[in-house]
Amino acid sequence: MAQIMYGIALRHGWGIPPDPPLAIAYLSQAASNSAAVESAALSSGMKKGGAAKGELILAIYELANSYRHGWGVEKDPVAARSYYETAANLGDTDAMNEVARCYEEGFGGKKDRVSGFCLSFLLSIGESSVRCE
Repeated sequence: MAQIMYGIALRHGWGIPPDPPLAIAYLSQAASNSAAVESAALSSGMKKGGAAKGELILAIYELANSYRHGWGVEKDPVAARSYYETAANLGDTDAMNEVARCYEEGFGGKKDRVSGFCLSFLLSIGESSVRCE
C-alpha cells in the first residue's frame, strides 16, 4: 500500500515535489507486486485471492486515472478504459462507475449509452456483481 500512496503523493505533490512520471513507476510497481502476491495466494489454494487484492485493484484504478487525465503519461483514453474495466472486473465499484461513464461518453471506445445506463443503474441498486449483456 505504501507504493500506491507514495505514487499518488508524487502525482499530486502532496507534501513532496510533484513528479508524475515517477508516480507512474511507483503505481506500476505496486500493481506488479500486488499481482505477484495474489498469484501466489491463488496458487496456494485460496479461492478469492489474498490480502493484496485490494492493493492490486487500487493500483490499477489509479493507473487508469493517470491515463485518463494525462498525469505522468500521455493521455490515452483506450488504456484508461481498459484499466478501469480491469479494476471493475475485480470488483471495484468506483471503477465500475468510471466504466459506465466511459460507455456513456464514448471515452476510449464506442459510445454505448444503454450499457452505460445499465451499469449505472446496477450500481445504484447495489448490484456490483451483475453484468450488463
